[in-house]
Amino acid sequence: MTANKGAWDLSAYEYDHTRFLEHTTESVQARFRPLTAEGIEELKSFPTLFTYEGLDEPVRVGYLRHIRERGRSILIEYEFDDAIDEFSFDVLEALQIRLDIDIDRWEMSRTHWAVKDEDLFAILAEAKIIDEMLVESETQLGRVEEMGFKVAFSFPGEHREYVSAVATEVKKRLGAGTVFYDRDFTAQLARPNLDTLLQRIYLNNSELVVVFLCADYEHKEWCGLEWRAIRTIIKNKNDHAIMFMRFDSADVSGSFSVDGYVDLEEYNPIQAARMIVERVRLNDLPTNGK
Repeated sequence: MTANKGAWDLSAYEYDHTRFLEHTTESVQARFRPLTAEGIEELKSFPTLFTYEGLDEPVRVGYLRHIRERGRSILIEYEFDDAIDEFSFDVLEALQIRLDIDIDRWEMSRTHWAVKDEDLFAILAEAKIIDEMLVESETQLGRVEEMGFKVAFSFPGEHREYVSAVATEVKKRLGAGTVFYDRDFTAQLARPNLDTLLQRIYLNNSELVVVFLCADYEHKEWCGLEWRAIRTIIKNKNDHAIMFMRFDSADVSGSFSVDGYVDLEEYNPIQAARMIVERVRLNDLPTNGK
């Protein structure tokens, strides 16, 4: 929010550092106050409201593209989502309670940057401001190329029913937006050069890649592409970032008999999901006593 009329006609804006995270809960402040590289990437994945304080100007929805600290200020670069029309300030006022906007403390009349722990797209869809089609499955929000995932799944389509059940259980435990399962991002994956996007997701944007090995995995084109990124992770000795699960004992080029795996003939999807969540939580623990 800003008092500078016309500010959102530009592509960048600068906030005083003291205005960052005003009208934001303490838990969210603690999460983003340091502005770590991880925190910046997470902020960039959130849909964002761009408003003027108390002025009769339209409200826009978009995403932050770059965030940089400049001494006592923070510079943001942004772009609006062309799929969402601007709407009036009066409409936003009617949603203040749902959006956790502080009415009593005149939040709407203060230049600041707040971060809210609310589902913006779901609220806008309920108010008929945006199409419900924009609310992706399991409330996965943001641009997939900029999201950081706790878990990403690599599997052949022949075993989708089992993997879908696992993904559903993992999302229940880790939360929306933490899991890359392709069907949750169908619209965003319908693009040219999908191979480079998938390599980025598996190689750079995921903390744990769960690989469902089987005879079908060896022969599928897209699995082969994902497998190249996975082998790079293994080559870099980031073994903690890979988890093998097997539907059968078929040979998969690049895997070895000494590689550990979960035998899915012995475990149902709920049990498999629990083991995946266990690995995620172990990966989150500090190492070397730090």
